[in-house]
Amino acid sequence: MLHKYNINASQKPLSARLTESGRFDLFSAKTSGVLLDFSRTSLDQATLGKLLVLAEASGLDQARQKLFCGGNINATEDRPALHMALRDDSLLSVIDAESKEQVIATRERMFEFAGAFAAGHLPDRPGKPVKHIVHIGIGGSYLGPRLLIEALGNDSSVQVHFLSSVDAHLRNDLLARLNPAETAVIVVTKSFTTGETLLHARRVKQWMEQAIGSTEASYRLFAVSGNQQAVDAFGVSPANSLYLPDWVGGRYSLWSAVSLAAAAVMGVERFREFLRGAAEMDRHFQQAEPRANLPVLAALTSIWHRNVCGYPAQVVIPYDYRLRSLASYLQQLVMESNGKSVDREGRPVEHATSPVLFGEPGTDAQHSLFQMFHQGTDIVPLTFVAAIRPDHDDGEAHAALLANMLAQATALATGTAEDVTDPHRQMPGERPSEIILLDELTPFNLGQLLALYEHKVFVESVVWDINPFDQFGVELGKVVASAIQPALEDSSQGVPAGYGLDAILDYIRSK
Repeated sequence: MLHKYNINASQKPLSARLTESGRFDLFSAKTSGVLLDFSRTSLDQATLGKLLVLAEASGLDQARQKLFCGGNINATEDRPALHMALRDDSLLSVIDAESKEQVIATRERMFEFAGAFAAGHLPDRPGKPVKHIVHIGIGGSYLGPRLLIEALGNDSSVQVHFLSSVDAHLRNDLLARLNPAETAVIVVTKSFTTGETLLHARRVKQWMEQAIGSTEASYRLFAVSGNQQAVDAFGVSPANSLYLPDWVGGRYSLWSAVSLAAAAVMGVERFREFLRGAAEMDRHFQQAEPRANLPVLAALTSIWHRNVCGYPAQVVIPYDYRLRSLASYLQQLVMESNGKSVDREGRPVEHATSPVLFGEPGTDAQHSLFQMFHQGTDIVPLTFVAAIRPDHDDGEAHAALLANMLAQATALATGTAEDVTDPHRQMPGERPSEIILLDELTPFNLGQLLALYEHKVFVESVVWDINPFDQFGVELGKVVASAIQPALEDSSQGVPAGYGLDAILDYIRSK
């Protein structure tokens, strides 16, 4: 679809665009609590108009309706993508009555569990203390809850520890510091077949059973999964199991019981507010006209940078330390969703899809990444994220934080003054950026922000004609690893021909 549109990069310097009358009003949009400012890009009104026509011609309206109506929009796996229903019960009307009842019941049980953990004990067992939660998961089963706890955690008495990478160093160090009689363990895997997660889970379960016995350990072992049979076989009590529907992808699952530990630390009412904020962005995405629609505008700006300007990467820089894991969370959401090279019909795409996405918190990133952003040979569009009102009373520090963010956005666009003659000190400018401002970092506003990004990714997928809800590329390396691991554990075992690993395996075995 993209190649049919004559959309060319504007020739007017970005530094000149910044002084255009009314530019901020024309190239920004907001909801209650969230502002998107994309005025520091090279878009003009005519180009934005063409991009909006492109979105319409790509079938955005029909695709959005299919998404919210529960159609099988994930065609390769023949199922819907209804994670929005976890934050808005009105959307549950499109699923069968039994599943609807199960979703609602799971959420209430999750809140019961979270309330008990926050109070410092096991659910229904006030005499069994909980001071620590070990959350075992990887990818979407871990990144979302970690982000929520860092951003919105309060002074709950319970401490949450994450085990993700299969590397045993972190686990060994962690378990050495914990008392199993004061610990709850949550195993999160939708399929309950994820190798890294189950390896950790087996070791942690064994640690608990050896210390406090199998009966006491069973009280402290919880699971969030869509595979109850595998959960039962692992030894988690049905009473401690929470349901994850198959129509919720891992990177869209933080709205579910996957965030049990986060709800315990945030508090149940604050988690409900988080869900309400996301539901508000869902309604905005469905109802706002395109020129005022934050996910649509954010997606079209990204498409402009990726497909017209040809920029291969994009960066997210939160100027709020509480959002320090935002870039990691968005890496999975963006690149796992839209890192595809075939269209919905399985044909090779004729245009670039997902950019490389990365980022670090500001102002730390100014002393590492920003040198390349200002003077490097590649242009990398940036998204700055900040809160206008902080949760502390140090006005000077917060003013310095926001000043640094606004200064970077300005300097990237304008570059150095014309009278700077030393080429080593010259910066060309013309580096685009956008700013997302939250009035303050509340559960409601964070819910809006994360739902905004979910729908941005969806709009991009529609224009690119790809399926953002499968992730077959994740599995290949795991399949190959399963063929290599036996050769590392037993020197008599070989690896399949064609891997080219014989020499390096011999080297590893020699050590």
